[in-house]
Order: sequence, then C-alpha cells, then structure tokens
Amino acid sequence: MTESSELTANAFLTVAELALASLSSLADQEWSVPAGNLDWDCWHTLEHLVDCVFSYTLQLAGRAQDGWLALEELHASPSATPRQLVEALGAISQAFVAVLRAAPEGVTASDGIHELDTQDWVARATFEVLLHTHDVLTGLGGRFEPPLELCAATLVSPALWTIDRARATNAADAWDALLAASGRPGRMK
Repeated sequence: MTESSELTANAFLTVAELALASLSSLADQEWSVPAGNLDWDCWHTLEHLVDCVFSYTLQLAGRAQDGWLALEELHASPSATPRQLVEALGAISQAFVAVLRAAPEGVTASDGIHELDTQDWVARATFEVLLHTHDVLTGLGGRFEPPLELCAATLVSPALWTIDRARATNAADAWDALLAASGRPGRMK
C-alpha cells in the first residue's frame, strides 16, 4: 500500500476534502429529498455524518476504555443550512485529524464493543464519510467517485465488522464493493 492508501490521518483528510468539495457543489439544492436508499433526507444524513465523526473524535481524544463516553448525539440547529452542515463536517474533520496526529503510538479507545487503534478509527470515519457522502449526492442527483485505493483499504479493515463482505465479491471495483458490502446499490455506469 502506498502512503496515500494507508488508513492514516492523511488518508482520512483526502476523503474528507473530496467529500466537502462534492457536498459544497450541491449545497444550494433542496436537501429535504431522501438520501439515496436511506430513510433519512439529505440534511439529516449529513447531520448524522457530522455526529459520527464528532463521536469518533471524542472517543479517541478521551481514550475511552469503558464503552461510549456519557454524551448524547450532536445535533445541528434546526435552522442550519446545508452549507452550514458542510462547514460543520469540515470543522469536525479537521478536529479528528488533529486528534489522530496527536495520539501516541499504540493508543486505543472503545467503540462500546472493541478497543480500536487509530487506524481502526480512521477506517470507521472514512467509511462513514464515503458512504454518507454517496447517499447525499445520490439523493441530490450528484455522483461521488472516491479514490479506489482508499475504498479498498477501508473495505478490508477489521474495524468494519458490521459490513457484509460476501455481498462485495462480484463488484466491479473497490468502490462498488464497499457500496455493496454496506447494502447500497452499485453505481450507474
């Protein structure tokens, strides 16, 4: 694996920056439409994504060892615009990267079931950003094409124990495989 495809802070930052640019390009559209094949609309899907990266950042920063920190979900102001949600994703992505870079070698934090190291947390956050950016862009009629090397590195991470890798076996490439493993339809060619 090259440096760009390893699950590092830089790999996450690559995916986050691509997601932010893609989401920003459609921020002026109506985000009350369903996000891909999810029950959520695009606005709530991005709000959820911000909460995911926020939670991962706090778990790792706090070196949580006994499950999730005793905090509730992070929610956006109901009046937040899609552009403001994209800005929030950018802010929490930068905070996540800062925590990753400051973490001592070998540090772990609990996800409530497993102790995850920094690469595991990067895999989780990268997975969330990849999939939910795809969901939102699909709902808005856009397209998301992340780097295939990072999709492959994410797909093989043992930290993603909830995905169905068997569904990914006949996929055309690593991005379609990641989509299939997470229960999403593949891309339209």
